[in-house]
Amino acid sequence: MKKQWLTMTLALIVALALGGGPVLAQPAATSPRGEDRSMDQERREELRKRIELIWMWKLTEELDLTQEEGAKVFPILRQYEEQKRALREENKHLVRELDRMIKANASEGELKKTIRALEENDTKLHEVQQEGFQKLEKILSVEQQAKYIVFQAEFRREIHGLLRKAKGKGRGPERP
Repeated sequence: MKKQWLTMTLALIVALALGGGPVLAQPAATSPRGEDRSMDQERREELRKRIELIWMWKLTEELDLTQEEGAKVFPILRQYEEQKRALREENKHLVRELDRMIKANASEGELKKTIRALEENDTKLHEVQQEGFQKLEKILSVEQQAKYIVFQAEFRREIHGLLRKAKGKGRGPERP
């Protein structure tokens, strides 16, 4: 029942964010390409914020966090999630750069330099994850830590499935 409720709530948020609603409505007239991109960014940011609110609410419920625990946990999670998001964005940029370099027949040295940057970024991402989890270990019980890990995996799978489904590229969150 809990899982169905989470899926329905997330589906509603994704539908509102991708399909419309007064906050996310697009203008009827077509705008220059730059403005479309800006609107897409705004919509993505609004969707990210809504998903984050649901995530915080459901995580509080799932871990049975007290107000005191929540006041300690969420600033840590926000900080390290923001760092991870920035590192993932940098990875996307580096991969696009590699693709551009391949198409432009870049030298082996240039390719290696970008590959090394990607590897360093991946190392930083792992370090940020470890650091964040070490901070959580000081606040959460072992059972809460385990629940957090499971919750994160399920929540991420649900979100990715709903986004794929909303874009018409997948079957949705359920797997055989």
